[in-house]
Amino acid sequence: MDGIILAGGKSTRMKQNKLLLMYKEKPILFYAIEGMKDFVDNLYIVTGKYDQEIRDALKGLDVKIITNENYEKGMFSSVQKGVEQVSSDFFLLPGDCPFIDRSTYQALLNGKADIRVPCYLNKDGHPIYISFKYKDEILSMPTNSNLKVFRDSKIYEIINVRDKFVITNLNTILDVENLD
Repeated sequence: MDGIILAGGKSTRMKQNKLLLMYKEKPILFYAIEGMKDFVDNLYIVTGKYDQEIRDALKGLDVKIITNENYEKGMFSSVQKGVEQVSSDFFLLPGDCPFIDRSTYQALLNGKADIRVPCYLNKDGHPIYISFKYKDEILSMPTNSNLKVFRDSKIYEIINVRDKFVITNLNTILDVENLD
């Protein structure tokens, strides 16, 4: 099992690299990594605008950092950059969804479909489980596409979870401050 964490965005609304904001003495991105690492053999972090800052922050961690030089083209270009690396089924998680519960990863692993999406209170969320069989298809899609277009073109399994963090995105300082 592989894992991809997207960390290539510009953090436009935050006006600073939101993934390196500190929360309880650790950068936000660390929580995403810690949550996923026990469920994957290879963990890829896809960077973009803040590549060097993220590389510096992750020194010493057992992750593979992939630079998306085309991050300006949008999130799907980072998805594709990460998918290029996988050699098995994989989880895909935006870095600004950092607090996914272990039970959510386990529930996704226990599912049956080739694509599995966690759902909390009737809202689809992250991470998404994707079968390796879709690697080439994702890579052949236009860079300006998006993951929802891909997902919605397939039959996918909804996995109901009791994890509010599958639908929590951290886009502003207020979002981070309201975590407690």
